[in-house]
Amino acid sequence: MHADQRYRDKVRDAAGILALIEDGSTVVTNGGSGLPNRFLQILAENAQSFRDVRVCHPMRREALPIVPDLVAKQNEGHIFHVSDFSFDRPIIEAIREGRAVYRPNHPTDSGRYFPYDVDVLVIAVSPMDKHGYFSLGAFGGWIMSFVAKARKIILEVNRQQPRVLGTCQVHVSRASAIFEADYALPKIELSGLVATDEEKAIAGHVAEIVRDGATLQIGAGAMPDAVLKLLKNAGYKDLGIHSEAMFDGVADLYEAGVITNARKSTHKDKFVYALAFGSQRIYDFIDDNPAAEMHDIAYVADPRVICTNARPVSVNATIQIDLMGQCASETFGSQHYSGVGGQWNFHYGTSLAEDGRAVITLQSTAKGGTVSRIVPVLPLGSAVSISRNDIQYVATEYGIANLKGKTLEERALALIGLAHPRFRDDLEKNARDELKVLPHRFPGWRADSAPTR
Repeated sequence: MHADQRYRDKVRDAAGILALIEDGSTVVTNGGSGLPNRFLQILAENAQSFRDVRVCHPMRREALPIVPDLVAKQNEGHIFHVSDFSFDRPIIEAIREGRAVYRPNHPTDSGRYFPYDVDVLVIAVSPMDKHGYFSLGAFGGWIMSFVAKARKIILEVNRQQPRVLGTCQVHVSRASAIFEADYALPKIELSGLVATDEEKAIAGHVAEIVRDGATLQIGAGAMPDAVLKLLKNAGYKDLGIHSEAMFDGVADLYEAGVITNARKSTHKDKFVYALAFGSQRIYDFIDDNPAAEMHDIAYVADPRVICTNARPVSVNATIQIDLMGQCASETFGSQHYSGVGGQWNFHYGTSLAEDGRAVITLQSTAKGGTVSRIVPVLPLGSAVSISRNDIQYVATEYGIANLKGKTLEERALALIGLAHPRFRDDLEKNARDELKVLPHRFPGWRADSAPTR
């Protein structure tokens, strides 16, 4: 049968889509810029006609109003949420109140170790090509591992989803139903963010360890954007991208000739990524672009793949770090804040490379400078996202230090030197008297001295 005829035979209206969901079933959706917004609208409007439906997704970023919220208290007993990656405020509150749960895992394991049968998989896709294939859109790498596991697949065809090249594709023959929609993707205007003086200082320290020909993984936010601007203005050459996510700034560096991907040893001349998020600029950049390949997150974030890149550099942020080098990026104590995403994968994979440089960044203080984010020990209940055995570079506005291979004494001293000066004496006293990691004063060390690399 011709692909066009298959497509027409599988198109359903809202009632037809809801008929594919049964009480007690597990529904997996894509998230972020690939969130199937129209499907979730319909499910929310009819939530109380179902019982015990489990909805699983990596990230919510609504482009359309979903009312009532699926995690609202009124839907308890009807819809239950499982979140894998990033939380918004309603999800955080639902987790704390027991109406949703967080599933800790690395993105490489998200589909591989999924603990439930996937009764229905819902994916926002770009329009079908002439061969009957749909691109899984701007967030496709995160959901690709679930395609083979799904009993039923609903494709929400949105003509505003970019047609992304690479391996994240699905054929019309795999679809149980097709649902047509037309809405703009969620926008995050990252290029307009204004970095603080502290963020600019951190960016400067990070940029110092990047070399020509490096393969980068850099996250989202004002500080990462400041790093990219520094790399652009400093005249770096032949940088490459192998990253969990693509954001607006990489398009700027590509057009400026700073990113060429020419020295990459894996996927030479290609951007490699699993999802894209930002303004319309990045969606337009990846659309039908042969230079940009989207792959399954299980491949992109595999440390065994990451370490094969030329001069890999990864840059990620944490909430707190203690004097042993343990990073908490997911929780404040026992309170959930976010998922870990690919942070550990890229930090570890990058540090495996002989010339890899994996950086964890944080501002030295929080709450208007009244609290140190470098602490003697992580608070009780903290999730350790990067262990002390895996940590490599740490950067604050006061400098950058390589902790890899350092003793507990040496790393405590380096981290104290990265802390805000008003907290250094207390950190030293605690390290000496309570943690017992400073049995004696190192000759020549001063509390205000910058750490050596």
